[in-house]
Amino acid sequence: MPRDGVKVITGPGNCQGPALSPLVAEAVRLGWRIVSVQARLPWVYLLPLNSDKRNSADLAVSQGVPRDPEVSEAAAAKVRAFREYRQELAGKVIIMENRACPSTVKVIRQADSSRYFPEGRKRLRAKILRRMGRWSSGAGVLLTCTYDPKLISIEDAWKDVGGRCGRLTDALNVWRKRGGMSKVRGIRVLEVQKRTGYPHVHVVFPGLRWLAPIGKLTEWWSQASNSVDLAYRDSVNPVGYVCKYISKLEGWSDGALAEIWRNRTRLYSMSRDYYVVADEKRFPEWSFRRSARLARAGFWLPELVAEYETVLGCNELAMEVYLGSGKG
Repeated sequence: MPRDGVKVITGPGNCQGPALSPLVAEAVRLGWRIVSVQARLPWVYLLPLNSDKRNSADLAVSQGVPRDPEVSEAAAAKVRAFREYRQELAGKVIIMENRACPSTVKVIRQADSSRYFPEGRKRLRAKILRRMGRWSSGAGVLLTCTYDPKLISIEDAWKDVGGRCGRLTDALNVWRKRGGMSKVRGIRVLEVQKRTGYPHVHVVFPGLRWLAPIGKLTEWWSQASNSVDLAYRDSVNPVGYVCKYISKLEGWSDGALAEIWRNRTRLYSMSRDYYVVADEKRFPEWSFRRSARLARAGFWLPELVAEYETVLGCNELAMEVYLGSGKG
């Protein structure tokens, strides 16, 4: 029993009455124990009963996840799994052999091909430029689709975004075909809303002056009445448009990155005719030889140098392993 003059609030059931401020009520809901000593000044002591629960909730909130204990713990576990994967990826290398000259190999950090690392994002932008470089600036239609947090949970939104975009595009093309219009050709890219943590989608349709009534697009997207934005531009650069959002990955939280990793969500996609370009169909120059751990480079790197006449990337890797470049 508390001594006289001390009021103890231990659970949500005690969150009633005008004496509790919104801050105190929220703290009690999260499992905190509030001790208020009646004194000349209103001293309040906050003593968390379960710090692990509090920390996981705070982590989830920082990743844009609602502050529900079960959801927060699931979000925190997802982030931990993603960070473990990223750390493991950073410690891997791939050894590739030249098809035309089998005495030459090159060593590549696997992280350099991943969208979760700066070098991987740089290569991704270069890949987009190669595929779309011939499409210069011109007229186009921009479409943006967002989610309403009141209609769908953040976890379901990340699972749903790829399929919902595909259904919208299919419905759009069916509608345009019935109206005697051409099939649309577009480039889609994903972005995270920093305020809510939800995904939203940007689509650019180069060379198009009109897409469809915004009411129809809203119906096909099936979210809130204001969830679709449509704009026409006299000049839009498809390459710059997509690469701008690829660059924004630098500012994504680990929570958002964990969602696209776990759901294997595509960051961007193009209509099929953007991919089918004759001069891109060339015979691969390199073939996979084997993978290795960066931490054990002291064992396999000397063997590789002894086995092959030319080992590309060897000097940079040796400096990183033995001298420490700060990359590993």
